[in-house]
Amino acid sequence: MHQAIKTSVLLLLLALGLSARSIHYTLSMPEPHTHLFEVEMTLEGARGTQVVALPVWTPGSYLVREYARNVQDISARSEDDSVLKIKKVDKNHWEIKAKGSQDIIISYRVYAYEHSVRTSYLNADHALVVPASVLMYWEKNLSKKHFLHIDLPENWEHITTALEPFNQPKNVDFIAKNYDELVDSPLELGNQHVVEFEVLGKPHVMALYGASNYEDSVLVNDFTKIMVAEAEVYGGVLPYDHYSFIFHVEEGRGGLEHANSSVNFIRRWSFNDDARYKSFLALVAHEFFHTWNVKRIYPTGISSFDYDNENYLDELWMAEGFTSYYDELILQRIGHTNREDYLEVLKDEINTLEARPGKNHQSVAEASYDAWIKYYRSNEHSSNSTISYYNKGHLIGLLLDLKIIAATDGKKSLDDVMLSLYRDYALKQKGYTSNDVRVACEKVSGLQLRTFFNAYVFGVTPLPYDKVFDLAGLDVDSTTEKSAYHGASLSNRNGRVMITNVVEDSPAWDAGLNVHDELVAIDGFRVKSSAPDYFREKVPGDRIICTVSRNGILKDIHLTVGFKPMTISTLNQVEEPSEHQQLVFEKWLGLPWQDEVNEKD
Repeated sequence: MHQAIKTSVLLLLLALGLSARSIHYTLSMPEPHTHLFEVEMTLEGARGTQVVALPVWTPGSYLVREYARNVQDISARSEDDSVLKIKKVDKNHWEIKAKGSQDIIISYRVYAYEHSVRTSYLNADHALVVPASVLMYWEKNLSKKHFLHIDLPENWEHITTALEPFNQPKNVDFIAKNYDELVDSPLELGNQHVVEFEVLGKPHVMALYGASNYEDSVLVNDFTKIMVAEAEVYGGVLPYDHYSFIFHVEEGRGGLEHANSSVNFIRRWSFNDDARYKSFLALVAHEFFHTWNVKRIYPTGISSFDYDNENYLDELWMAEGFTSYYDELILQRIGHTNREDYLEVLKDEINTLEARPGKNHQSVAEASYDAWIKYYRSNEHSSNSTISYYNKGHLIGLLLDLKIIAATDGKKSLDDVMLSLYRDYALKQKGYTSNDVRVACEKVSGLQLRTFFNAYVFGVTPLPYDKVFDLAGLDVDSTTEKSAYHGASLSNRNGRVMITNVVEDSPAWDAGLNVHDELVAIDGFRVKSSAPDYFREKVPGDRIICTVSRNGILKDIHLTVGFKPMTISTLNQVEEPSEHQQLVFEKWLGLPWQDEVNEKD
């Protein structure tokens, strides 16, 4: 009896000890110009030997990035300052030999000077903290609470993050309910321009680093339209308590989604140029749509995260592709893109896919699964062997939307599929598969779509543009240019014209031209630019001799000039549509078949 009581007390104490475990970080940057973060990590309630690790990737960006390569000067001690032995046991794990029952304190530094939405960056002016690349996790304790204290440099004023407490002035202490939430909450530190606004009763923050010519009121107005339009797809409610936009207004374009925030890079002068501003809004619409699609409606492959290895999934065609479809569609819905420009966007998407020979070799499901080794690691042959799940997924979303609208006489659309997936999977906190997407589309439309999915999602059958666009009264006009074509991409490099890509089954491919060949001459005439004047004189069927330097040896290669591949030149409304075609078109774009300008004309 006495032994049983002792055992029960011991188990209770152990349980209390385990439940008390939490992880505390202090993040500082005493010399930000060195690009070195200093981290102190306390394992509260640690007992015996423990293991900590830094992730090899960050959710939303499907590439092993080996963040541990930037870690240096790691050490460990107990709370009484006794030095503890710490040993690296593999590329991203460290083992600490603890003494007694004292907390373990680990100190290390991280070099952060890679400027992207998926890596941390620190300089004298500001910092972007991508937690997966800076803050280690305590193995077997990822579900515990994580506390973060930030020591800002003296002249820095702001911290923008979705972590709690949200946007409280001068606050430097934050809490995450688990490591997943911490990783999902990037931080912008510095003197960024901060704008607060409210949408659908929820508070939002926009933080912009970098001088530019934007206007706060214009951004808030356009963002609000996008957010409301996207929320309408999912029942009109925003699925969070608050949200943070982080923008680097400097160079490049790209974004990374998070549950309650996003990080976006945009070109500095994007706000007074119509095309660039539209591209910027499309990026905002894309990353914000991920608030539902990916962050809450998630594939089974990322229903939980393995931070040490690739997390395979074949649904990126939906997760990213459908999101790409909606980012442009939303701009059309809110009036930022007119019908002509929107149809031009779709034409360009089609031509992008059709120009890639990889469409004949890789399905969009395979492209999703192989993102880890192919999409982010392209080479000179990638266009011949792979496709983009963003691009083809966009087009599959478009075709399914039109098929659903047509099959239901305008009563349903892809919006209803997304809402169904949100209710059946997101709200029940379970992941979906590609087949679940098919089933949802079938339930909404009443169609049998197994053949469609087998052919276009899991197979490489050419997409049925003509047939599906005809449902909405659209005519696809294809043209073949009669100008000369060789199929090799040329680039000027240090005064030499180099071949950088050879298109499969093109004249250059058939002739045997290689990437890394230097194109020296055509028919004995010296080539001095990547657009040789002499070649412009040629017509399809002409025979030419390409003199190349390959590994320092001159070779003459005979090539027969061909035609440029067929492209879609226009996507137009037909002149005499049926009532059903008009109905499908109007439901799809929310526009009358004939716009007012044309009616007046």
